[in-house]
Amino acid sequence: MGEKAKKSKTKGTNTQVRKIENGKVNDNKLAYISVINVVAAIAVVIMHANVGFWLDYRKPFWDVANVIESVFYFAVPVFYMLSGATLIDYQDKYSTKEFFIKRFKKTVIPFLAWSLVGFLWAYRKTLWAMLVGDPNKGLDWTFSGVLNGIINTKYRDIYWFFIPLFCIYLMMPLFASVRKEKRVKVFTYIIFISLAINFVIPFILAMLNRYAEIKIGWKNYNIYVGFQYLYYVLLGYVFTKREIKLRFRLIIYAFALAGLLTHIIGTYYETKANPTGHVVVFFKDYYNLPCVLYSTGIFLFLKQAASKLKNKNVIRFFMIFQSYTFPIYLIHRYFLDVFEENLHFTGFERASAEYVVFATILALILSVLLTMLLRKIPVLRRIVP
Repeated sequence: MGEKAKKSKTKGTNTQVRKIENGKVNDNKLAYISVINVVAAIAVVIMHANVGFWLDYRKPFWDVANVIESVFYFAVPVFYMLSGATLIDYQDKYSTKEFFIKRFKKTVIPFLAWSLVGFLWAYRKTLWAMLVGDPNKGLDWTFSGVLNGIINTKYRDIYWFFIPLFCIYLMMPLFASVRKEKRVKVFTYIIFISLAINFVIPFILAMLNRYAEIKIGWKNYNIYVGFQYLYYVLLGYVFTKREIKLRFRLIIYAFALAGLLTHIIGTYYETKANPTGHVVVFFKDYYNLPCVLYSTGIFLFLKQAASKLKNKNVIRFFMIFQSYTFPIYLIHRYFLDVFEENLHFTGFERASAEYVVFATILALILSVLLTMLLRKIPVLRRIVP
């Protein structure tokens, strides 16, 4: 790799680090954005390593796995909040055309490339068998078949995250068209009515339907501008622009704790009462009220905690680590697959705390190392931005 390419690759990180060294960390949002990004990335890996949660609930580890799953469930909503926090003001830096070009390079190209990797990975045994002369056993490698697999994330299911993300990008010009001085008020209004109409009322009615047999539908009464993941986008922006007073933060934290406990306890009792042995997901879903409340509180808590960081070396670590969080998301699941397929060499039980810790740490390290390697190759560095 040439000197020019090296400088280009490290320009963003070096700029952030210089701001730390100049003592300007408290004058910008770089520090807490980096901390939140890193924490959310680690949470994603922990959740995916926590495969014991989806196994038979009668196994001894399942109670712990349920807590782990619920505690780290905030990761995806927080990533969407970060999109709102960092992208809605894009017109301060570049045009809408440039915005879409940058998003295409940073997310669409990696999504397509790693989806093709996912295709090869998912059918690696079939492809190898065909190479040695065995017949094709159900592999659809027609253009339409592969395209369908990519769009519907059939080859690597965790890439579903990108489809809502691309839709969010398409909405950014709409959010950015609101006058800057009015955005916080307008978005706050949307957040409150969305919270009530899209999340609180449907959850209450679902609970009444499930436990009191009061059947009232609410499927067609949504505020779509703040529906599902768009809610998190607007919330991330408002939390970034507005300093929330302590008394309101405490209220938000109380609701967040209620959301977490509802998720843990509700899933526990529902699943234990299920005779099939399968996990009951009634209290799950990223736009179900327990998750909405909990993720809201976690984002705000991390923002407040990270904003108080003073140690420049710690902040520097988070800012450097942040440059690997997106590749970690793209890559880590392949390493987890390898771990799960070769557990007999390690002596770990898949449904165990030891495996969750081992798999998480090793997947993070190997993902970072592979990213560093790929970034040294001119063409491949584009798929690990």
